[in-house]
Amino acid sequence: MGQASAADYSFSVAEERVNVTVLQDGSVDIDYRIHFTDVGYLDGVDIGMPNSLYDLSTATAKVIVDGTEQATRTPYTSPWIDTGVAVDLLPSTISAIQGGGSFTLLFHINNPHMVYSNPTTEGQAGVKFTPTWFDPEYQNGNTGLLNASIILPESLTDPSEVTWLTNQPFDGLFMDAGKGKMVATWEATDVDPASQSIGAYDVGAGFPIGYVAVYYDPSTNPDLNNNGGDLFEDLGVLIALLFPLIFVAIFVSIFVSALRGASKRRMDYFEPKLSVVGAGPRRDLTAVEAAVVLERPLENVATMILFGLLRKKMVRVVDESYPMQLQKLAEVGEHTYETDYLKAIGKDGKVVRNALRDCLVGLIKATTKKLEGFDVNVTKTYYSSIVDQAWKQVTDAQTPEEFASVLQQSNEWMMLDKNYEGRMRRTVFPLPVNIPTTGRTVNGYPLAGPSSGKNLAQDYVDRVRDAGKNVVNDLRGLTGQVVSRTNPIPITSASSSGYRGGGGGHSCACACACACACAGGGR
Repeated sequence: MGQASAADYSFSVAEERVNVTVLQDGSVDIDYRIHFTDVGYLDGVDIGMPNSLYDLSTATAKVIVDGTEQATRTPYTSPWIDTGVAVDLLPSTISAIQGGGSFTLLFHINNPHMVYSNPTTEGQAGVKFTPTWFDPEYQNGNTGLLNASIILPESLTDPSEVTWLTNQPFDGLFMDAGKGKMVATWEATDVDPASQSIGAYDVGAGFPIGYVAVYYDPSTNPDLNNNGGDLFEDLGVLIALLFPLIFVAIFVSIFVSALRGASKRRMDYFEPKLSVVGAGPRRDLTAVEAAVVLERPLENVATMILFGLLRKKMVRVVDESYPMQLQKLAEVGEHTYETDYLKAIGKDGKVVRNALRDCLVGLIKATTKKLEGFDVNVTKTYYSSIVDQAWKQVTDAQTPEEFASVLQQSNEWMMLDKNYEGRMRRTVFPLPVNIPTTGRTVNGYPLAGPSSGKNLAQDYVDRVRDAGKNVVNDLRGLTGQVVSRTNPIPITSASSSGYRGGGGGHSCACACACACACAGGGR
């Protein structure tokens, strides 16, 4: 099979998991497990590295296709990204996955020079890490699930000694009995790779210096990428001091602004043409229509429509697993988009992909029409405040029964939050309530037996996540098809590009002079 051009690369990332194991010698072992789906064409994967001192001799890779483990070519220094490792697939693997297939990549490497002392807190050291991301030019939609774990040094058993990055607390901290080590974890869903590339999903953990034999002083950090200068010279002493916990094994780089703009443009499905500044907000939109105005990911919008139908008992879930099977209990919904969704359910109970696309296109066009004569920005602010009110009503609930009732009523508005799952974890999970759930439902799903507030909220989160993954294949990939109908890219004359061609066509600008890496897979 001949080599494809960069423009041919196409894939989705359903799940990315990475374990970063802190070792006594100041290095880390990095282990990725990345599940690629809906592969159009892909002949290799590029994994960004935290710094140029990574030990290529320790790199290993293998892929799993349809449950069968397959080898790869020997990993080598990637020519497509600034600091990273390329993993080329064998021809047999390429043939097996192209045209909509899927596979899982397992990748391991050791990276020295990763543990740094904290210049603002004496006696503390730590690691900061950004999981690798992939170029939105080739990745379809957002990453379904991103899970990152930092496995802390041995002998560290007291959770009170572990600290996190400012504004990035871990979602879990536990002792792994099998490893005999403390593990800090972070998890997010629907992760935008462009946001990931600029540090929105950074993870980091700090601990007393005595738990490692080797650590490095950031003020004398070597020039890892030949850019000159130390960290404080390049980022500024003030910025360093503003962060109470800064670990400078920095893995961050950013795409050039043109690439970021192009990525956003491909996801920009809503573009009202007749907004009138100062005209006031449109106040009678449904939560689903408000989600369109707030430009939430279309997979979230589709999930909201489904949950509305479940709540109104217009559909029933027969089988939650992929592909989800539904039973229609009505032919016409309260809103046109609900009727269109019902029409998209085939005779076998499965949602027809193209019909769902048409449902979303119709919803967006109708919502755009509704916004004519109103101030779009003011409307966005209005519905953002409603979202915040919905969350406040849940946290202000006085009794377990009120909590469960308000959560059920408010969830459709709460889902409009950009980080629905993260906000659930931060604000709802900790609430000390015990709820009798007999006869209650979560988004139309029955519950039985008593439940804590955390368990009930977790049920909501799980249902949202599962519906987004299991309704149709690559629900995120529908966005590109929808954009071409609701906000098509203007046709322009051809011009030369500044991006290099070949296996990646990926370009990036380093965000700092210390441990800089272009951590995006070009393919």
